[in-house]
Amino acid sequence: MDTIDIIAVAVCIAACGGLWWLAEHAERVKSPKWKMFWLCVPVLALLITKYGPDWSLLPLYIGSVIAMIGFFTAAKKSKQFLAAAGAVCMLLTYPVCLLNPYYRAKDYYGDFKKLFGCMRGHYVLTEHKNIDWDALYDKYEPQFREIQHDQDAAANALTWGALCGEFHDGHVSYNCSIRDIKANNKAIADALGNDYGLSVMRCTDGSFAAVNVDESLAKYGIRNGTVITSWDGKSPDEVSKSSPIYGSSLMNVNYSENKIVLRLEAFPDIDNEIFYSGLLCAGIGGDSVDVSCMDENGSEQTVTLTKIGDYIDRLSETMDILHKGVNIGNLQWKKLSDSVACLRIKGMSYDTKSYNSSDDEAYSEMKDEIRSTILKYQSEGVKDVIIDLRDNNGGSPHMVNGIVSMFAPKGDHYCCTNGVWDEKKQCWAVDENGNYVKGEEITFKGEDILDGGRVIVIVNANSVSAADMMTKEMESMDNARVIGFTGPNGSSQAIGVKRVSTGLLSFSNCVVLDKDGSIMIDSGADRQSSNGDGVEIIPFDNDAIRGLFDEGNDYLLEKAIEMLS
Repeated sequence: MDTIDIIAVAVCIAACGGLWWLAEHAERVKSPKWKMFWLCVPVLALLITKYGPDWSLLPLYIGSVIAMIGFFTAAKKSKQFLAAAGAVCMLLTYPVCLLNPYYRAKDYYGDFKKLFGCMRGHYVLTEHKNIDWDALYDKYEPQFREIQHDQDAAANALTWGALCGEFHDGHVSYNCSIRDIKANNKAIADALGNDYGLSVMRCTDGSFAAVNVDESLAKYGIRNGTVITSWDGKSPDEVSKSSPIYGSSLMNVNYSENKIVLRLEAFPDIDNEIFYSGLLCAGIGGDSVDVSCMDENGSEQTVTLTKIGDYIDRLSETMDILHKGVNIGNLQWKKLSDSVACLRIKGMSYDTKSYNSSDDEAYSEMKDEIRSTILKYQSEGVKDVIIDLRDNNGGSPHMVNGIVSMFAPKGDHYCCTNGVWDEKKQCWAVDENGNYVKGEEITFKGEDILDGGRVIVIVNANSVSAADMMTKEMESMDNARVIGFTGPNGSSQAIGVKRVSTGLLSFSNCVVLDKDGSIMIDSGADRQSSNGDGVEIIPFDNDAIRGLFDEGNDYLLEKAIEMLS
């Protein structure tokens, strides 16, 4: 039984004992106020459950009603009998709960059907991504049926991660309920496997290198940048694909600190997936694993590495090093040199009022703040700006336009085209060929506040949604360059959310079109996003590995400053 239920039933039984004594006391001290105490037990019964009512707790509910009848009788013995009878009935709650396999059962299967049906009816990229809903249902329905039978919260998390990964859409994700978060996090940790003292990354030249290497591996000649030729006899990317969570979209969340510890994604753009293709291999193996690598003399050697912990901790640290941006708050500035300042944007949200508005002018206060800051910096000699969009989780496209308009060359600039909502059919309108109907074009006017100065935007694969849109706008500007180890995420459609008892599903349900009426940015069945073609890919090589993992530097930021100098 849940601890909260055990304690609560005991409290109600103790309350019945108090009513037994009170019946005797009320007989000696006549007062109508004592009657109110017979209502306390049903009130307690209503408050006891942490997750709501459950049929297994029926003896408790019946017992509380029996005890409450004492409110309507004046005889002492009757009150005491009712209190005792209520307590005995409540005691039956313990064996009933312990013997019932469906006590506090969660409706994983029912919630799967609700969420799947909702997404099937409203997902706007079905044709664009060539989604076969019947095949997906046939594949996952038996798994959720088994999860329901076993009441397996861990399997529920992993299965939803795999299902969401089928869409290769940065907006498709599942968050389990808080009560399942421990099982969710443990399932991810178990699936990631063991820590052998390193992570593995694919370099730009196609080789694989050790990164974030534990000092204990120095005795094997393995350091940051050591070329890994095989993992347990296979190529690292091939081994990664054998991971039980390869291609899944999963999040390990620490609710106590309100942060995402680790996010794993089935990247929309295949190029981004290739960049991270070696990461999962470094957790796969038993108590030990054979790793082949190149020694300092250029000869291949094979060493046996033993488990030193759980890989989730090293992987989380590796991802932090790869993804970390300038360590300041959202929409905060940092002066990097006499001529360069940096604007950090972690999310496209300024305030609640602006976020809920569909008017670009709602961000006039934000623009005034940016303008005053830039003018102050310009008076100090700053000419160029770096905008850090790494790990930007998206938000309002109107905020994007507000920011980009400050730096864009003067004149009109195109942002995107809305779809048309069919009120009669309650869906997004399509033409006779099945293409979405174009609606209003969203544009903005450039201000060119830098007056000839330059802008460099830094992105990564977790620059998603509104950050994708900002990337697309900035890379088309003559005075701007976009750089990164990868392009941005490749997802720009607006999202909807469906909540059920066991979790929450978000997915793309609002159409955002390009000027020609095609889906903006999101990759189709070919896994190629229409965003990021203008991104200058910074080579992930020995220099990058040394800067990130040996020297602890922000390698991409240094590259951006170097470009401006």
